[in-house]
Order: sequence, then structure tokens, then C-alpha cells
Amino acid sequence: MRGGRKITVVTGGSRGIGAAVCRRLAQEGHDLVIGYRSDRAAADAVADAVADAGRNCLAVAVDTSDPAAVDGLFDAAAGLGPVTGLVNNAGVSGPNGRLADADPDGMRDALAVNVLGYLLCARRAVREMTAAGGGAIVNVSSAAATPWAVRASTSTTRRRRPPSTL
Repeated sequence: MRGGRKITVVTGGSRGIGAAVCRRLAQEGHDLVIGYRSDRAAADAVADAVADAGRNCLAVAVDTSDPAAVDGLFDAAAGLGPVTGLVNNAGVSGPNGRLADADPDGMRDALAVNVLGYLLCARRAVREMTAAGGGAIVNVSSAAATPWAVRASTSTTRRRRPPSTL
């Protein structure tokens, strides 16, 4: 990343850990793009807090398991300037209870957001940040996500490499 503005995309940025990350990054001088799934009011409240910190902010509805929606998120971010960071925080909980009773559709939905969504966002961020000269990706995992899958996907992207080899 070459000096200048810090523009960070935060998925799952409207509530919980993601909202706290957005507020903190704004205090640290980042302009933000808040990716949220369905709660526009919560995303707007976080965007207001970011603006109160003197930073620029966009709130964008996104289903991170949909490649076109992820592209739309990053295309919107380009309106602020080159993306220099991604906080991959969006996650959903899968079926709770006994595996023997788990609903396959619920498992499929959880994997789509918690694994494919992380990879789609990281892929687009790597493309953007390579063109911008570098950046950072932080993958967040909680009980709502699939921790083993996040760790597995992160191990392929966390190696320090020149931007042209990612």
C-alpha cells in the first residue's frame, strides 16, 4: 500500500464485532464501506458514527456468497478510491444441535457465507489491492462462522508475497 488514504471494506459491518471494527477504524483514519446483509437501519447508525469521526462511509447491502453482489460491494467502494483493506467479518450460524439431525440446506447456507463468501471477498480484495500496490486482509471468525474453514482459507492467502504473486 502506498501512503495516502486508507479505504477499508468491512463485511458484516452493521452489528457486533463488525460495527465495533468500523468505529475503531474510523478513529484510526480509515474511510469505510460497510457491507451488511439486511439491517439497513443498523448499517446507517454505524455509518453515522463513522461520519461523526470525520470519515467518509458507504453502506452497501451485500450477500457475500453471491459473486455479483461482492463485485457490487467493491465497485461501490471504488467510489471512495482504491481499496487498501478488507475485514472479512460476515458470518452466519449453521444448524445447531446434533449433526445427525442437521438440515442440509442450513449447512449449505452456512458454508456459502462462511467459506465461499470469505473467499470471494478476499479474491476481489486481492485484485483491488494488487492494483493499488498492496493492502491488508483480516479474516474474523466467531461462533457464527465455520472456524476451521476460515483458518484453512486464510492459510492460502496469509503468506507474505509481493502483490503480483497473490
